[in-house]
Amino acid sequence: MAASIVFDDSLWPLLVSRFEGQVSDEAYEEYLLQGALYLRRGEPYVSVLDTARLALPTVRQRQRQFEWLRQHEQPMRELLLGCAFIITSPLIRLTMSTVFHLMPMPTPYVAVQDMARAVTWATGRLRDAGHAEAAAGILERFHR
Repeated sequence: MAASIVFDDSLWPLLVSRFEGQVSDEAYEEYLLQGALYLRRGEPYVSVLDTARLALPTVRQRQRQFEWLRQHEQPMRELLLGCAFIITSPLIRLTMSTVFHLMPMPTPYVAVQDMARAVTWATGRLRDAGHAEAAAGILERFHR
């Protein structure tokens, strides 16, 4: 399995990020940079992070995640309506819990087992924030 982080914004305002394998610190930095670019759009959105095939992040990657969350806390609070994490590994779940205990997510989030639950939760967040049409469009295209 090749290590990668792939962004899919084809159903915007739903952003799906898929992680596979043990990504390099350089690839992780690119991920953080791209995440900041989505925030700079200035548009409300929801995010699904699919970590089902992710290897445990390195110490450096976890540290950079703390720093990134601190740097982007305000725009996340304003624009990221919610984040659904697809987590199937107990070790990844523990790591995420530790990170968010030390640096709480500035936006609502949930950990689920699969994409269908993640998208259902994320579109619910969109609806609750007054974006019912966008949520319906995502669900329609997602279930095709």
